[in-house]
Amino acid sequence: FGINMKCASCHDSFIARWKLDDAYGLAAVIADEPLEIHRCDKPIGKQATPRFLWPELGEIDSSAPKPTRLEQMAALVTHADNGRFARTIANRIWQRLMGRGIVHPVDVMANRPWNEDLLDYLAVYLADHAYDLKQLIEHITTSRAYQSRHVVMTEEPSNDDYVFQGPVLKRMTAEQFLDAIWMISRSGPDKVVAPIKPPD
Repeated sequence: FGINMKCASCHDSFIARWKLDDAYGLAAVIADEPLEIHRCDKPIGKQATPRFLWPELGEIDSSAPKPTRLEQMAALVTHADNGRFARTIANRIWQRLMGRGIVHPVDVMANRPWNEDLLDYLAVYLADHAYDLKQLIEHITTSRAYQSRHVVMTEEPSNDDYVFQGPVLKRMTAEQFLDAIWMISRSGPDKVVAPIKPPD
């Protein structure tokens, strides 16, 4: 978040409609003390007012203590009328399992999804199942789409040209590879966490 604020402190967002005041307003919700707005690392003499990015869903009491502001923000983020919440989570889960989000990249939810109906379906499914991530993961992984043949993506297609053909083949992480070797060779450590003596 600090890196984003550093970038946001110089200008309005390049990838969304948010302004400098919006970024600082959101940061002020979680700040421990009053937050002065900076542009290019220079204070502009204005204090940020704690607020949510979508005021149509509700407001945050800027005079409330931080724990209360956090509760108010959590209520707004998970509000039943905030369709962005379920769509964002569903998109991120899909991306983790399939290799590419329905909205790509996953951090720019303002982009057009390659299949809006699918994204809406998964978001409604998640909400209808009390935001149970395990249930959503099971629903996706037992689908024909997930179990279809994996595709090798040699170059990144543009959002307009992308057509889903199957999950993107991806390399194992080092941890997954080591776990697989240990399982096949039955040579894994007896204890999950080996004792380590830190150096003097």
